[in-house]
Amino acid sequence: MGPVLAALLLAVALPAAHAEDTISWEEADKHVGENVTVEGPVVDVHCSPLSCLLAFEPSFNRFTAVVQAERFGAMPPDQIEQRFKGKNVRVHGTIQQRDGKPEIVITGPDAIAIGGGGRRREDRARDANAAQADVLDRLSDVLARIEDLTARMADVQERMDGLLARMEDREAALANASPAPAPPQPEPSYGEPQPRPGFEALRTVKRGMTRAEVERLVGEPQYVESGSHGWVTWYYGYGRSVSFNPRGRVEALVGFPPP
Repeated sequence: MGPVLAALLLAVALPAAHAEDTISWEEADKHVGENVTVEGPVVDVHCSPLSCLLAFEPSFNRFTAVVQAERFGAMPPDQIEQRFKGKNVRVHGTIQQRDGKPEIVITGPDAIAIGGGGRRREDRARDANAAQADVLDRLSDVLARIEDLTARMADVQERMDGLLARMEDREAALANASPAPAPPQPEPSYGEPQPRPGFEALRTVKRGMTRAEVERLVGEPQYVESGSHGWVTWYYGYGRSVSFNPRGRVEALVGFPPP
């Protein structure tokens, strides 16, 4: 967070550092040699063929602004007096010490303007400090929120890691578990014929039947054994079997009741 804070502080400080200095005409003698904007009321104007002098106090012995005759083309003397006398103005330029008092030489129309209640350097500095304090307060609040959000995200991440770990443990336990034993299967009986199911009570297999007729009566065999010379035997449960001759007809029966 340090670089972010430093960048914001620099951004706040730059406008204040580069703002144009505006001072009161009463403080002009303290800023001789400085390029500033001086603000105050023009109480009197005195023009001669050589210059026009704008006084900020009746005696002309304190701060003054002067328009040299070479600027009269752009700033005629009658217009200077008419426009600026009795008005609050701002004069921009380098303060020079002349005849024991501070003075600014006006270099053109853009160096003087009617004042709009401009603020002094101290006022601007106070406002800039207040703005910086407000920005720092806001920044502190933002940083606190970011820290709180970071802590919450870390807590959520920790919970997710724990959940994933439990899921992995459960999957490993399931993978290592022994499969359930298969239920015991009854062993086939190859001894005496067992009682026939009720649904076969009315069915009778006879010699000379075709394979299709046998299958229609008692169903498909459990397995089939093929012998030599075209003989085939079908095996059913309960020790029963049907043998077919090479012509596909029933030739022998085992376990089926006589017709």
